Amino acid sequence: MLGRYVQLLCGLAKLPLFDATDALGRCERYCVGPTMQFTHRPLIWHGQCAADLNYDNVIKPFQDKRVVLLFRCPLDALVSLWMQRRHRSGENYSGNLPEFLEAPVWGLEKYFEFYSQWFQHRDHVRDLYLLRYEDTRKDPSAVFGRLLDFLAIPRNDDAFQQAVADSDFERMKKVELSGDAPKYESSGRSIFASGDLSNVDALHVRRGKVGGYHDYLEQKDAVRFEAIVAHRLPDFFWH
Repeated sequence: MLGRYVQLLCGLAKLPLFDATDALGRCERYCVGPTMQFTHRPLIWHGQCAADLNYDNVIKPFQDKRVVLLFRCPLDALVSLWMQRRHRSGENYSGNLPEFLEAPVWGLEKYFEFYSQWFQHRDHVRDLYLLRYEDTRKDPSAVFGRLLDFLAIPRNDDAFQQAVADSDFERMKKVELSGDAPKYESSGRSIFASGDLSNVDALHVRRGKVGGYHDYLEQKDAVRFEAIVAHRLPDFFWH
């Protein structure tokens, strides 16, 4: 949404993905807004466990920045990652979902540690906006409007409505299925980590369902993991 909005306002040929930097490591600046970069830092998905995450690598790199922290219910987020490991990454993960949720490199403990660092030290960055996936699915215009306010980017109604419409889930799925998705300048890779496009579970834009983890966990397992999540994640992330 943000990339499309900036593209429309600035008349850019390419969709900004906020991944490129110059030779000095500086983020790109466009005709509106601050310099911006999208990152998973310091998260990696091979060999890194919860114990490897700490203040110095999670928070300190952003201590003088305004941060938009993306959040999704961990059970839904990790179902998506489980599908990727099973169908998209070529690693052919064969474990079931409960095993995946308890795995040290991919599972809940690592998720909790990352967001715990952000909760504990949220006042150590210049400003923080928590952007929840669930809110965006419910009311994308309201969430996007608040994001533009946070970034001090002026609102143009025509570009705003177009950016929201172009970022609709079904439109994004069509872009993925077309095989002509935008690519990150930093890596040359597609924004979608797609597998076999004929396999619904191998798609990056797969279902987008809030609470979809219920479709993959037995009731007893869902109740157990929900209790763990409720105990480990502060209300800050839910309200």
